[in-house]
Amino acid sequence: EEYKLPLLSPEVATTLAALGEHVLAALLLLGLATRFSALGLLVMTLVIQVWVYPGAWPTHGTWAALLLYVIVYGPGKISLDHGFNRSKR
Repeated sequence: EEYKLPLLSPEVATTLAALGEHVLAALLLLGLATRFSALGLLVMTLVIQVWVYPGAWPTHGTWAALLLYVIVYGPGKISLDHGFNRSKR
């Protein structure tokens, strides 16, 4: 009942959420596909905010702000993305 979404069954929504939370968070932690990972987590956060936990805006707002920062400014100097971009030059 908790993961009822308008377009997805709860089983699919739960599987996608668990996969996204683990894979995208791991990529973000490594700094690999950083902006893509942050964007995916931001979309997931917005979906959860709107349809699953509409009252959790303080937590989700913080997450959204941090994810937007990463999307705008990109990975840091110790990320894998930064290392790959340096090696291409």
